[in-house]
Amino acid sequence: MTAVLRRTAAPTTAHGGWWAKTVAAARYEYLMQVRRPAVWVVVLGLIGLRCAAPLPVDLGSITDHDTLVADWAGNFIMLCPIGVGAVLADRVRREARLELNDLLTSTPTGVGPRLWGKAIGAGAATITPVAVAWAGLLGYLTAQHGAGVIPVGLAAFAVILLPGLVFVVAGSVTVPYLTGPVLYRIGLFGYWFWGNMVGPRFGIPTPAGTPFEANGEYPSGVWFHGFLFDARQRGITPTGGEAVLSIAFLLLMALAALVITQLVLTRRSPS
Repeated sequence: MTAVLRRTAAPTTAHGGWWAKTVAAARYEYLMQVRRPAVWVVVLGLIGLRCAAPLPVDLGSITDHDTLVADWAGNFIMLCPIGVGAVLADRVRREARLELNDLLTSTPTGVGPRLWGKAIGAGAATITPVAVAWAGLLGYLTAQHGAGVIPVGLAAFAVILLPGLVFVVAGSVTVPYLTGPVLYRIGLFGYWFWGNMVGPRFGIPTPAGTPFEANGEYPSGVWFHGFLFDARQRGITPTGGEAVLSIAFLLLMALAALVITQLVLTRRSPS
């Protein structure tokens, strides 16, 4: 029993501040999550599925570095957040199945560091396959178009891919406390297609094509001249301010989800 606890229970920092405890929890969560084969299979599988037939169809003929990288980023972000959210959503169930809830509650780490450590560590681990695949793509594009692709690719990852992934990570480590992982996965799948892939041409109210979508279309179109699918259908030409708003909205929603969940869990905690 002692050996099992040593392998499964998160390390705690009896002495130290909030940040030290959060870092310790994040390190534990990262190492646990990044070793899971499902993380790599699901996330890389969805990236490969989308990029096997990339959009736009003439993507291979694009030579401008900004547009080329932006359109590849659009293909990456189309499906991989579903995989990221799906494999993260079961963290709550796994801890319950391993009967770790009481053990973790009894440690001096505290609710806040455990929650934020889970979001940072497990989230970073689940995004790692996306970063690895993106690095591989940049290597391929560099061989085809030169080293100028690399700085553009790093910037595109930061402002097109990462905000939406952070948004999904935050939801995936908080909402399942309320819904459970199965219902959350169904909801995530429905939201992602409705909010990011069902454009206004279908006549359904949707945030697609507005600054409140999560697929990075506004930063892609404004700063990298990427293809604007849904914004163009709305007759919108995004501005730099709207691109910033789009990123800020996703990050603020992620922050709000974590803060609200911490408050709720703190109130429920027997300590």
